[in-house]
Amino acid sequence: MKYLFLDIDGVLNTPASQARCGQYIGIDCEKVLLLKHIIEETGAKIVLHSTWKEHWEKEHARKHLQDDLANYLDRKLWAAGLCAADKTPDRADGRYLSRGEGIAEYLNARSWESFVILDDLQFDYDGRGLTEYFVKTNEKIGLTPELARKAIEIFMRKKQ
Repeated sequence: MKYLFLDIDGVLNTPASQARCGQYIGIDCEKVLLLKHIIEETGAKIVLHSTWKEHWEKEHARKHLQDDLANYLDRKLWAAGLCAADKTPDRADGRYLSRGEGIAEYLNARSWESFVILDDLQFDYDGRGLTEYFVKTNEKIGLTPELARKAIEIFMRKKQ
């Protein structure tokens, strides 16, 4: 299985984004189309590791529990023929996980072929051995065609 760990802010939107979801910066359709290109080329599953995942629900029967931001995210992805498949865990062994720990925990619980992390911040990826799978966006620009190509190239590498 291939997993794309997706952050939203600074990846699918930027401070210059015109789209809005209430008081929050919305998601740019052209960034979602770049994400779609990555998914179509690789067959990866989208796993949320963004703060946007907080009230997002995986199971359809629980979608009514989502907040406006999670519903907006689903609608923006669905409009492009995409959907988030899952989200990284927030806690393990009674403690909160960092972003890198959440990704590592997610991968350790599954069989995987390859993965990519799309994020505008480095977090603790170095300390978790995740850097070679990390595609860093510029928060002011977000996902670009060049970064989408880089993500596809990482997916095509063999598992180390």
